[in-house]
Amino acid sequence: MYYETHHIDDKSTISKFFQSLMLFYINIYKQFAISCLLQPNQMTKPFYTILLLIILYFYGSIIIYGQQKIIKEGDEWSYFDSDSIPENKWTTNSISENWKTGKSPLGYGNESVKTIISFGGNSDKKHISKYFRKTFNLEDPFKYLVYELRVQRDDGIVIYLNGHEVWRNNMPEGEIHYNTTASNLVFDKNEKIFLSKILSPEDFVYGVNTLSVSVHQAINTSSDCLFNLELIGTNSPDILPVLLKEHSIKNIELSAKIKELQYTLEIEEKDLRLDFIKQAKKGIKISLYIISFLLIVVLVIFLIIWIYLKKKERCSNQSIKELKTIIGNKNQEMMSISLNSLNNQQYLKELKIELEKSISGDLQLIKNKLSKIISRLEYRLEHDDDWENIKKHFNAIYTGFFDKIYQLHPSLTEAELRHCVFIKLHMQTKEIARILHIDPRSVQASRYRIKKKLGLNGNTDLREYLNRF
Repeated sequence: MYYETHHIDDKSTISKFFQSLMLFYINIYKQFAISCLLQPNQMTKPFYTILLLIILYFYGSIIIYGQQKIIKEGDEWSYFDSDSIPENKWTTNSISENWKTGKSPLGYGNESVKTIISFGGNSDKKHISKYFRKTFNLEDPFKYLVYELRVQRDDGIVIYLNGHEVWRNNMPEGEIHYNTTASNLVFDKNEKIFLSKILSPEDFVYGVNTLSVSVHQAINTSSDCLFNLELIGTNSPDILPVLLKEHSIKNIELSAKIKELQYTLEIEEKDLRLDFIKQAKKGIKISLYIISFLLIVVLVIFLIIWIYLKKKERCSNQSIKELKTIIGNKNQEMMSISLNSLNNQQYLKELKIELEKSISGDLQLIKNKLSKIISRLEYRLEHDDDWENIKKHFNAIYTGFFDKIYQLHPSLTEAELRHCVFIKLHMQTKEIARILHIDPRSVQASRYRIKKKLGLNGNTDLREYLNRF
């Protein structure tokens, strides 16, 4: 329903007073209605008192206030009818030169259309969405109690005020895209109906405001498209039932949202608790796995160390056993050496006694006795095991010495091998001569013969050569 605009002096004291009082009562009613929805037991006498004051005020101001069309049919709109969505943030930013202009109603296939827009080049595959924009100026949004949006659309519509969606009709929930179709087809008689939506002054800004609209077809073969919009600011008391209904609906929706939010919060809280319990269980399980793994690792390490120590113990025992065997063998060798040395001492004592007895006899007898002593000494020397023991111990220290030198120089005699052993032991010429009971010059002569047999020249040191074996 439309109301004629009454030209009243807005600056008058009475007008200002009633308008301020009316806005004050409306705000009190809003707060009280929300409180009553949240706590119904508070709906007592103050509610009826406030409601009575509002009704009295409206009847007192009926002769003062009217309505005004801010946007009306026939006004010029900018529109975008290409086969894609306009530039980014088209609801707030300045529009490009691709936008066209025309007077409302806009569309095609409808006799009431004043500006025909394009549906594309293919009538069997028309553009799904069309876009419209209009700017208007409001010096004081609170000049009017409410603003009424009146719209004709075919099929679905989404309306944005200063970039914020304020109304959608015959459109699905969720985000709207260029290819989003209307929920239902709108047929002939419903196309002419003006749908109404109440906006509050808080929805607007001082100065320039922008209305942005997207109209969507239900199918791409639709025969017509229509868009027409009017914006009416009103202070008429006849709008009170609609305003109260609108606020009641908003309060109910707010209450429902609050309950839904509370329910959602309870669900989320329970989910968080469940997640916490699950995470705790998972943490405990992981901790048990880690502890089990560490225990297994410790056991494995302990087992490895135990096996290693056991093996080392066996090796140590084996080494001790071998050393005991070696020590036993060495003790036997030392016993043999000691016995041999004792035997040699005893033999020398016997020779001494025989020599002392031989001195008192005649010369022929002395010669015979000396001949026997020499024979016994020669036998003793031929059957002496000292050299064999020396060879055995020397070969244990210098492994394979005799085998290697025999392999390279098989012509060396036993006496020459003895010289080689003494030279390798870094013994001096006089020490060798004393041990072998020969003259030092004989030792030097033996060295010369050995170098010659080994094929060494005069500059090669015999000791250095023997150290290679």
